[in-house]
Amino acid sequence: MKIKSLLIGSAALMTVSTGSYAADAVVMAAPEPVEYVRVCDVYGAGFFYIPGTETCLKFGGYYRMQWGSTAGWAGYNNYSRFQLNVDARSETEWGTLRAYAELRADYGLGYNLAPAAAGYYGDRTYLNQGYIEVIGNSGTLRIGKSDTPYARFLGYGDATIAHDGNSYAFRNTHEISYTFRGGNGFSAIIALLDNANAAGSSVPVVPPASTTWATDIEGGVNFQQGWGSVGLILGYDSVNSTWGAKGAVRFKAPNSGIQAGLLVMYASGAGAYRVTNGPAPAAGLATWSAMGYVKGSFSPKIAAVLAAQWFDNAALADNWTVTGGLELTPVAGLQIAPEIRYNSAGAGAWDGMVRFQRNF
Repeated sequence: MKIKSLLIGSAALMTVSTGSYAADAVVMAAPEPVEYVRVCDVYGAGFFYIPGTETCLKFGGYYRMQWGSTAGWAGYNNYSRFQLNVDARSETEWGTLRAYAELRADYGLGYNLAPAAAGYYGDRTYLNQGYIEVIGNSGTLRIGKSDTPYARFLGYGDATIAHDGNSYAFRNTHEISYTFRGGNGFSAIIALLDNANAAGSSVPVVPPASTTWATDIEGGVNFQQGWGSVGLILGYDSVNSTWGAKGAVRFKAPNSGIQAGLLVMYASGAGAYRVTNGPAPAAGLATWSAMGYVKGSFSPKIAAVLAAQWFDNAALADNWTVTGGLELTPVAGLQIAPEIRYNSAGAGAWDGMVRFQRNF
């Protein structure tokens, strides 16, 4: 009897113990804390850490709708654009490692913005800029697709939005460049660029293809202070064996909201650095151009600009353009910019445009 009682007691104890373990097995573990998106203020406003990494990311861009008249107000054209900017940065033993991209979706006719052979944007989505940068204490190495140093290093043209890229030798292509930054406002740049144009043409070949070496070189210096900047840049077109030079002086009046600039450009012949207004000069002819502007900000919501450019164009004799416009910012993030222009090329004609743009 004692043995039987002992066996029964042992079985009961084992049953209780087994039930206890079974109950413990279904207890849910406490959830791990969620890592919410953290603000990254190292690189300025708008950056945040990608969860689980030390990489900072920023999104930006704009939507634009623009109307423009044809020469002499005979008709109008328009286009829409959506641009998305993506900027990723992190710190490494080499310095700041950056990847930047601008994605664009365009629809409709352009206004002084498309290649001459096309004359319109059409309906397209494309990579406008996309490059990698290593930013060190003394300079920046850039590799990828970008607006060329000749277009951007001294600032883009005048302060109007109606200017044609041909008026200041704008180009966008692949590059490898290094920008040196001194501690006193001095900077210098040297770059190798892919010349994706057919020989003697200003219209890019799409997709870019070269059966021979077609590498251009550009280099420039700039000195910038609180009052403005002064600089010079040179470029060599290896396809056309021509070269260009651009000098720029920009001025900011202290405590006034007034800024001004003067650009002088020279091209030894046809190619990437020729500045034109209307029909291009005959092949082999050198060209000069001078561009000046004044811009005043009357309040945070209203600014006005007046710009003029002279072209030494042997195909049309000397000719010039004058542009005036407003920059209105009625609410934060919204820009409305009407402009009117007179172009003396040919018989001379007036045209105009208005741009609505939502920045974010």
